[in-house]
Amino acid sequence: MNRKLTLDIAIVISAITGAVLSYVYLQNPMEKYIGLSGFGVFVLFFAVLAVVDATEGRRVPRYGMNKRGISELLLLDEDSNVTDTWDIYGKTSIVFGRDEGEFQVDVNLKNTDYAGTVDGEHAVMNYSGGSWYIEDLDSENGTRIQRGGEGKVYKVSSREPCKVERGDIIYLGLAPVRIQ
Repeated sequence: MNRKLTLDIAIVISAITGAVLSYVYLQNPMEKYIGLSGFGVFVLFFAVLAVVDATEGRRVPRYGMNKRGISELLLLDEDSNVTDTWDIYGKTSIVFGRDEGEFQVDVNLKNTDYAGTVDGEHAVMNYSGGSWYIEDLDSENGTRIQRGGEGKVYKVSSREPCKVERGDIIYLGLAPVRIQ
């Protein structure tokens, strides 16, 4: 349970307690009415917030509904079988590499068959203007892209970002990652 939800529930319980106490201990009917109304508003408001906070993690990503949007990365083996996946929902930048304790990468290829061909910080993929772009970080073995449906592989520059689309395969050294 997240902290916001816990706090919302605690406030609802406190407001209910205040409403019960005002009903039991206040003698004047007008004071009872004002007390119950005030605490009732708090109960309703924070109960709605609690429901919103409880369902926050279950919301379907907007671009997940759009079949053209990019939502995950799939590491492929030699037979094009998926061996690992990374969810990129909500991210605006993703660093690919081989993290052995000295780098901060989002897609760590350290424990893959292709680790020897991947630099510590190999490439970066950024979200800008409604599209994803990849650029090489001057890696030793380079970054290449194969457009979905095409057989030709293109080199990705370290100076000019290359737009990636759903179905493309990027090669980080020899590591193939499909864009989904």
